[in-house]
Amino acid sequence: METNVEKISDTEAEIMKVIWSKSKPTTYAEIRSTLSAKFDMGNQSIQTMIKRLVHKNVLKQEKRDVYYYTALVSEDDYVKSKTMTLLDKVFGGDAKGLLSALVSYNEVTPEDLEDLHKFWQKGRESNE
Repeated sequence: METNVEKISDTEAEIMKVIWSKSKPTTYAEIRSTLSAKFDMGNQSIQTMIKRLVHKNVLKQEKRDVYYYTALVSEDDYVKSKTMTLLDKVFGGDAKGLLSALVSYNEVTPEDLEDLHKFWQKGRESNE
């Protein structure tokens, strides 16, 4: 069964990233300003995507003097969902395959591997 997080398209995720980066409800003007600096998106496209996100129940719209938007799903949940989808679709659920691919494509440095090892050790120690 598809969750609300899985319903977020890659383009819609750019809007969510703007909202996740704020510590308070965000106005359309703030969203548009941030996106305009990064992408060539028109006002109508942004408004349409915001409406879709509200309809998908991943974004809450609140009317005050203007509309304010708040994320109903966390960025952590989104990242986990996308990571697990990649892992399942591309690597058949094989995390070692994913890590091996990243290392072989030089996307992971020896320092990254050392940090991952420390992270893994820390996690194991907290579970004991």
